[in-house]
Amino acid sequence: MKARGLILAILAVCGSAAVAQAKLVACVGDSITYGSGISNRLTDGYPAQLQRILRQYDPAWEVLNFGVSGATLLHRGDKPYIRETAYANALASKPDMVIIKLGTNDSKPQNWQYKDGFVADYGNMIDAFRALPSRPVLWICKPVPAFAVNFSIRPEVIRDEILPLIDLIAQEEAVPVIDLYTALLNYGSLFPDSIHPNAEGAGLMARTIATFLLGVRFLPDFNHDGVLNFQDFALFARFWLEAEPAMDVAPPPDGDGIVGYQDLAGLADHWVTYPGLIAHWKLDEAAGSLAHDTAGGFDGTVYGTPLWQPIDGRIAGAIEFDGVDDCIRTSNVLNPSTGPFTVFVWAQGGRPGQVILSQSNQPGPGEDWLGTDPSTGALLTNLIDNSRGARLLASETVITDGVWHLVRLVWDGSYRHLYVDGREVAADGERKLGVLKHSAAGFNIGAGKNLELGSFWSGLIDDIRIYNRAIRP
Repeated sequence: MKARGLILAILAVCGSAAVAQAKLVACVGDSITYGSGISNRLTDGYPAQLQRILRQYDPAWEVLNFGVSGATLLHRGDKPYIRETAYANALASKPDMVIIKLGTNDSKPQNWQYKDGFVADYGNMIDAFRALPSRPVLWICKPVPAFAVNFSIRPEVIRDEILPLIDLIAQEEAVPVIDLYTALLNYGSLFPDSIHPNAEGAGLMARTIATFLLGVRFLPDFNHDGVLNFQDFALFARFWLEAEPAMDVAPPPDGDGIVGYQDLAGLADHWVTYPGLIAHWKLDEAAGSLAHDTAGGFDGTVYGTPLWQPIDGRIAGAIEFDGVDDCIRTSNVLNPSTGPFTVFVWAQGGRPGQVILSQSNQPGPGEDWLGTDPSTGALLTNLIDNSRGARLLASETVITDGVWHLVRLVWDGSYRHLYVDGREVAADGERKLGVLKHSAAGFNIGAGKNLELGSFWSGLIDDIRIYNRAIRP
């Protein structure tokens, strides 16, 4: 029986490789959606944070904020959302997905006297969005908790009356619910005025909502190599129809305790994707002076006379450098001061002191991102922060032994990590680092930051990937 289920599962995944993803999200709501009380609501409100999270998975996601301070769901309330310009704009945006988070202001005495219309008014709004030509997927949200009476908003009305009505609406309208109330119930400290979350609270809202939009509790990249493929499926299949929390990715937010068909659907939705990938040089060309970036359009220019090796790479083709003056140069891809990132590179050969990847010192400043110790050939990085006494991070693992190695550099926002073939070989200690040094320069593949003699790589390099998130095995 398990074997039959696995066969069906394989067929389901293979048939789901091209599942379409919703991209345009309309956030409908009140002041909590709008971002009231957040100093920079345009970047730290929950819709803005939600967009950043989603774009780690696919840069095509767009999240629009249609929040209106003081708005009610009730048509007879003191500020009905349906009479606001934001409502018309939300309908006109032709969204692929709609998140409705209303109800907080309805708890005010002057509004809740019309509570008998709450279910019908909510249903009318749902119907209006469902009637759009874009046929959006809808989610309705339970309001976040109110931790004290303020602005005439009453916590007990939200808890005892509005929440049960949201469940009733979900049942009658067959629309899924995102429970923001439970998600933030233990985080009263994130609500300075007891009603509106601060930026951190908005971030918690965004993370909660994102799991529903993505269909998974966490990214099903089970081996943490930055791509969802048959290696992840092989790990997943080992626990088919068993209880394994590490594979129980769906349904959000808590899973169902079993590795089954819902988890398979979550894996299929992201099948053969590279979430957060911003640059990918496959280096599979057979000839020419360009190294094509298949992710972000940061094509590199080839200098010197390196040899394309279409069949001798670790993954399909590769490029072979002579260690004298061969390299590839690109425009700026990533500023290391902007946040977490990960770099993967396959490399073979090389000699001590040579560099796999650097950020150019022209116009500068730049650093050697992945290089080797001049004495031993062990992997190191010269990327540092702005603190006094900042120093490179060096491993004791030699990579200039003529064998293919997958090297990885991870910056998680606090610490640097170096990996060789999936094993961590160096990391910063207990002291957190500050922001890494700013640089808007381009990259050198196969050479040091100054293109200095002795820094040019002598060997093969293959499949370079850069992500805007930390990927740690």
